[in-house]
Amino acid sequence: MSEIQEAPFEGLSLERLYEILRLRVEVFVVEQKCPYREIDNADFGAIHVWTDDEQGLASYLRVIKEEDHCRIGRVLTRANARSKGLSRKLIQHVLDGTDGPWVLSAQSYLRDWYGNLGFTQNGAEFLEDGIPHIPMLRECEEIGES
Repeated sequence: MSEIQEAPFEGLSLERLYEILRLRVEVFVVEQKCPYREIDNADFGAIHVWTDDEQGLASYLRVIKEEDHCRIGRVLTRANARSKGLSRKLIQHVLDGTDGPWVLSAQSYLRDWYGNLGFTQNGAEFLEDGIPHIPMLRECEEIGES
């Protein structure tokens, strides 16, 4: 397993961008049967975070700085690389390396998984591309006085 890597859109090689887009389509469009506009122009302003294994791109997410928070999105792991904690490592990398608060739209069945990373549901469940989602938030941690 390689180290976690990250780059802005301009720092991605054409080959890496192709791998990212291919895996996002493979997971979200084909596997989850959600035909939607995967290429949404948000990639231009995002920081792309990933890790590789011997087969190539293994896990990925993107971070978009919005007005008063960072949005984590497109969190995925290749089917044969799942259950190894890769997405958790990527999210922890983002939490350690960016200023929060952080928000995301989680597929509802992942509420507890994200909850274990400090996220809490902060709105009503909604349908996105036919899949139930919930908005989630993780506030910045306060540094207590000793």
